[in-house]
Amino acid sequence: LMLKEHLSLGIAVYKGYVDDPRNTDNAWVESHAINYHDGLGTSFSKFPLRASVEGESLHAEWITLDRNIDLYGNHEWILEKVCFHRHAYNPFSTSAKKQLPVVAT
Repeated sequence: LMLKEHLSLGIAVYKGYVDDPRNTDNAWVESHAINYHDGLGTSFSKFPLRASVEGESLHAEWITLDRNIDLYGNHEWILEKVCFHRHAYNPFSTSAKKQLPVVAT
């Protein structure tokens, strides 16, 4: 598959305002979170991601999801939605969560 075909397989998880300590009355952070699942680890490995330089607005990297990652705002809640949708282990959960719907695109 080509990159365009891979990207068309993503599921929109959240789009909108993010509670973030950098927000002000005149400027705020918004996120558009899309989940791309590569169950075999063979599809997206062809497309390496690079860590951005501090201050760039676009940042992407492959990470292992665990309780110790440093997240801004409600990004933890967004990742919980992905875990729920994918029926995956949720390292942030301390108890059973109610259903978190995925945003329609």
